[in-house]
Amino acid sequence: MTATAAQSTLAASARDDSRHDFDFLHGRWQVRNERLRERLSGSDEWETFSALQTCAPVLGGLGNVDAFVSDWDRAGAPGRFEGMTLRLFDPARRQWSIYWAGNHDGVLEPPVVGGYRDGVGSFEGELEHAGRPVLARFVWSGISKNTAHWHQQFSADGGRSWETNWHMWLRRCGDDGRLLHEDAVIELRRYRLQPGRREELIELFEREFVEPQEAVGMHLIGQFRDLDDDDRYTWIRGFPDHTLRRSALEGFYGGPTWKRHREAANATMVDSDDVLMLKPAWPGAGFAAAAQARSAPGATVEAGPGLILAGVCALAPAAAAGFARAFEREFAPALRATGAELLGVYLSDDTPNKFPRLPVREDGPHLVWFARVEDASAAERLQADPAWRARWAQAEREALRGPPEWLRLAPTPRSELRG
Repeated sequence: MTATAAQSTLAASARDDSRHDFDFLHGRWQVRNERLRERLSGSDEWETFSALQTCAPVLGGLGNVDAFVSDWDRAGAPGRFEGMTLRLFDPARRQWSIYWAGNHDGVLEPPVVGGYRDGVGSFEGELEHAGRPVLARFVWSGISKNTAHWHQQFSADGGRSWETNWHMWLRRCGDDGRLLHEDAVIELRRYRLQPGRREELIELFEREFVEPQEAVGMHLIGQFRDLDDDDRYTWIRGFPDHTLRRSALEGFYGGPTWKRHREAANATMVDSDDVLMLKPAWPGAGFAAAAQARSAPGATVEAGPGLILAGVCALAPAAAAGFARAFEREFAPALRATGAELLGVYLSDDTPNKFPRLPVREDGPHLVWFARVEDASAAERLQADPAWRARWAQAEREALRGPPEWLRLAPTPRSELRG
């Protein structure tokens, strides 16, 4: 074997021996922690707290170190809790050893050891809890470019049973602290509410449900009052893909925030099953990143005149792909010519629903478009424009299953998508 061939073989071996398994973790992350207050005692009371984590490689990529800084008030920690993790890869054994230490005692705990299989990392070892030995397991899952999930389990009976006692939901953030999102799949959710209770749901939703949903891997794109129905609440959320959609929904609807507030939220609703699962109609047809961060909880936000106008079009099955091309070619320029700003165009995503606890509509296909208009009168002018109406009349004859449904949506104070 030549020297060049040997070097190529060594390089290929390094790529394939799992030393890059934790490269996804390099960078800066916001972390939502859900931690069981009492471990191995039958408790079901959870505490939540936030943290900032930064991770960088060491030893030429054979390891990494992260710093974990939180607002968790742990007894014995001076002011705030800080932790660090050292991860080291053994090329001979092709396995990782993970060590943890915190500022409560400054002691590097014994390692948990393991690796990844099918995108899930599992690491086990012997630790001590409350003066007695326990088996510990760390599990990494839900990994994408901008998301990851870690949870910890303890066993006091030699591995016959396990208790999950800590979740960390990680979201990558930029230098400005804002979360980074991937919205390959979105949900358009329209709730029918009990009469007169929309403001009650909006207040609860914006106080309690925005950050916890985003923390577990979703993107809250927009929340709206329907101007043509006082008892309708409409909102949009996005996901990186269908597998991460399932894990994010499991994380939120199985977590402490929803458990604490679900009865109050559900009491405002008559029906929450009007949900379209959608994907961008063509590359680049999805929503662009928001120009600025959403307002903080409780902040006073002046309601501007701008609205989001949406069209929900029920397509004839044979016309779905062709109508998307026709919309890009004919309808989008006509929309812009009236002064509206086209924000996104989506088609039904018929991927099977991986979280059947929350139904989605199966009466597609649909095309849904979203635009920003200056005010309610601009929306009315658009809908009254003869050329615009003529195009839709032709579309109804050739490609649609009925007249389009128009939505005039006023953003709520904490909606990221604004008019």
